[in-house]
Amino acid sequence: MKTKKIITFILIVLWMILIFYFSNQVSDESSKLSGGLTHKILEAIHMLDGKTLEEQLTIETLIRKLAHFSLYAIGGIIIFLHVNLYEITEKRKVITSWTIGTTYAISDEIHQLFVPGRSGEIRDVCIDSLGIVMGITIIILIFKILKRGER
Repeated sequence: MKTKKIITFILIVLWMILIFYFSNQVSDESSKLSGGLTHKILEAIHMLDGKTLEEQLTIETLIRKLAHFSLYAIGGIIIFLHVNLYEITEKRKVITSWTIGTTYAISDEIHQLFVPGRSGEIRDVCIDSLGIVMGITIIILIFKILKRGER
């Protein structure tokens, strides 16, 4: 049990470092990385064909926000896996996991206020928080399915 706690804690720290790394990029670096990668993927699947520049930017923004959501969903899974190792009620595990994830999302947006060309957005905290909820929901459903399979 102690080994699992250490491993999941390390995974949480690595997840937080990854997010900090992305958030610490000045706006030009961030745009080149996320915007460039998103644009190449959309081009490869021909999703930008015939679209105006405004439509292309809207699609790219949606994809980047989905990436935000997904990264935080992964965080929700990892955080819940760690919190689940403690002897507390299921409700408390969910609330604790969500609180940790959402608090980190808030701190991430505050951090971005100090990065040149970046801004902290309440909308992003909401997207990230929903990602945390989705991750928690996914891992709880997986646990329930696995439990049914044991019967």
